[in-house]
Amino acid sequence: MGERRRTRRLSRAALQLTEGLFSHAVDLALWSVAYFAHLSVTRSMSQLYRTEMAADRFLSQVNYEVIKNALNAARKKGWLVTKNRHALPEITREGKRRLASLIPHYDDTRMWDSRMHLITYDIPEKRRRDRGLLREYLQRIGCGRLQDSVWMTPYNPIDTLRSFIEEKQLGGTVIVSDIGKDGSIGEEDVQLMVVRTYGLEPLNDRYEEWLADVGEHGVDHWAVVRYLSILADDPQLPFPLLPSWWKGEKAYLSVKNQLL
Repeated sequence: MGERRRTRRLSRAALQLTEGLFSHAVDLALWSVAYFAHLSVTRSMSQLYRTEMAADRFLSQVNYEVIKNALNAARKKGWLVTKNRHALPEITREGKRRLASLIPHYDDTRMWDSRMHLITYDIPEKRRRDRGLLREYLQRIGCGRLQDSVWMTPYNPIDTLRSFIEEKQLGGTVIVSDIGKDGSIGEEDVQLMVVRTYGLEPLNDRYEEWLADVGEHGVDHWAVVRYLSILADDPQLPFPLLPSWWKGEKAYLSVKNQLL
């Protein structure tokens, strides 16, 4: 029992290194297998040695028993297969689906109709649960909260909201309106409002800290994990709405060759 508790404790410590990107050690192990396999086919022979050293460092940082148990769990779930005991496990189609649901991807296109969309609602107190579900849904589809009942997004939410409104029978309680990118709400400029609503300044601080770290130490396995943890919190707003000081694109260009 003591050893089991110790393994769980080490597992939690390993997950803390991922800065919230993974909630289970098995997901960290799954991503690591895919990552090192990706590097092994995209790097030159001289780079492969450094990749193997990085894999060894990763195993020493996480703890062998933790990663072994996580790999075994991934095999049982059908996410990994081992065809050769002397080689890395291979990720299966189901494993790739699992990763796709966990790993954020950088959108370098971000099609935009140059308009901002406001969602306002007036849901009675007796339907408080539905009101809470609507707030969760708005956050999930990338809306930023201006006030308690006013949300904003640069991406037209009407089609995605319609099915939610019909399912919850919220017709007549939700209104979607839009303004041009050069408009304002009250006395606040849209771009300034975007920075405030989406919390871009603290997010940019995280990107700057990451860039400073990789500038000194290079991009390794943990640097990629840390980058992905920042990207997971990045609303990936249309490029014209981003301030000139935004470092998200620079961070992406620094790491893009190591992304799956």
